[in-house]
Amino acid sequence: MKRVIAGAATLFAAMVSAGCSGYRPSVLHPKLKAPTAADIELTCAQIDLAIDRTDTVRWLILDDGGKLETDDEKAARYLANTVLVPLLWAPASDEGNAVLDAADRRLLKLLQLKRDRRCPARPTMLPGVDDLALTAQLEELMSRIDGEEGRQPQLLRARSVLLDGLRVLPAAAAGD
Repeated sequence: MKRVIAGAATLFAAMVSAGCSGYRPSVLHPKLKAPTAADIELTCAQIDLAIDRTDTVRWLILDDGGKLETDDEKAARYLANTVLVPLLWAPASDEGNAVLDAADRRLLKLLQLKRDRRCPARPTMLPGVDDLALTAQLEELMSRIDGEEGRQPQLLRARSVLLDGLRVLPAAAAGD
């Protein structure tokens, strides 16, 4: 409880000093949904394209200052909104947590679909890890986050590191 109160006080101070939010989306970020029945019929090339598009949305959110919330930060935001909204009419933002979390979860579902369809793996920026191997690591990590361990900062950082390494930029053409 002390951490929640301390978190709420920190959040209040940050809101006052930063003008209520550091997250300022440059576009309206869609809250991406998990793959639907129509997505299950995608070809391997279409799955890779869907992964690339979702990853692009994820990077836009991160570039705009979006971040994932820990359980304590979420509780502090809820507490601050309960106290501050009636006083200042300044609700605390989730800093893009909802849209970033949805994009991360859609990436996992698309990667699982790719694995289940037995599509060829693509390399990632992580040494010795292709996107299908990354899927297994991400599944294990997400089960810990969604389980009893919760949304701890170190687990959220590990999740971000894995997903940050998903995209490989194409090699530069000769002579560039």
